[in-house]
Amino acid sequence: MFRLVLLSGLFALLLDGCSSGKTALKRGQFDLAVKRASHRLTQSRGLFKRGYETAPLVLKEAFIHAYNQHQTAIRKLTSAADSNQPFRWETVFQEYTHLQTLTNDARRGFAAHCSTCEEWLAAYPASYSDRLNEVRELAAADRYNVAEQAFPYREENRLAAKEAYLSYQKAVDWVPDYRHASAKAQEALPFAILRVVVEPISPTNEISPQQNSELEHLIYQNVAQRSKPSPFVQLYPSSKPPDIYLPVHQVVQMQVIHYLPFDETRTSSSTTIYSNQLYKVGEKKINDSTKVDVMEKVKGTLTTYRLEIRAGLDLRMRALDLSSGKVLWEEPVYERESWETTWETFSGDDRALNGSSLKSADPFSPSRWKLYRNLRDGLASSVAQRLQSKYKRD
Repeated sequence: MFRLVLLSGLFALLLDGCSSGKTALKRGQFDLAVKRASHRLTQSRGLFKRGYETAPLVLKEAFIHAYNQHQTAIRKLTSAADSNQPFRWETVFQEYTHLQTLTNDARRGFAAHCSTCEEWLAAYPASYSDRLNEVRELAAADRYNVAEQAFPYREENRLAAKEAYLSYQKAVDWVPDYRHASAKAQEALPFAILRVVVEPISPTNEISPQQNSELEHLIYQNVAQRSKPSPFVQLYPSSKPPDIYLPVHQVVQMQVIHYLPFDETRTSSSTTIYSNQLYKVGEKKINDSTKVDVMEKVKGTLTTYRLEIRAGLDLRMRALDLSSGKVLWEEPVYERESWETTWETFSGDDRALNGSSLKSADPFSPSRWKLYRNLRDGLASSVAQRLQSKYKRD
């Protein structure tokens, strides 16, 4: 059975490897058909010559269809009717890239064993490198023009500065340092940064001024240890604001709004339990003369006690836009700590425990200070994470 499955798998792989691309051609997948036909021609004929004889025919027909498809797309994109389509040259570049791949695949096939392919392929370009280079320049020019339109507004409009920076960078991606775009991108970058100052935590009656200061220090420390939320966002502590010539766009304000230092909850529940086996619990007479043992399961009452200690620390955050004074977002951040222990008592016949031991309470309950420290550390980390998530898309 195993040999049959193995042979079937090998036969299927053999048939797949011998594909002439005819199926892809019928489905209109012309580029794929050329690739498969070319690949078939690079293989040996094989015992059954499967697909080998039809591969040259498939190669020619699929190539002509694919070539015409890409050229039609290029003509449409470069026509006057589509002259306003944004960044059309980037799509044209993709079409020429497909044409080059198509040509390389076809020539790989006739270079192997298709003597008839060379004649008709000679009518088509062998290389599109010149066209690709020309289109690169045009694509870079498109991006550069967009950047130039936004650049004059960089100092008064952060989003315009961001668009200028990104467009200059994309122009450079097409043509290295196109018209000194790299330098102009760096000139626009400082104005593209959203600068957010994280203000000190506001005073509160929930925790002491010293605790407030410690929490603030930990928040700043957590923010500093994390990466920037976005390449275009910079968070500043109030003690280290940006240079005076760089604008601050937003401030983040915080205040502790609730502190639950210690809350205990005690509960208990009882259940009757029985032994697994029968025990003698007495005797009784039968016919006033014979005594027999009375066998029953023994029982007892198992009481389970539970002690839970909870603590919580809540902080409210909000961001203000300095130019308008409007609140941009406002969210609470909650941190919770809990600890619990259980223990058991038993009354009744000990044999009902069936050899089990009673649970004992954990004698080391957390102190208020330990609970607060965990809350404080967790809250500082959560605030830094919230800032990351709020500004990661700017």
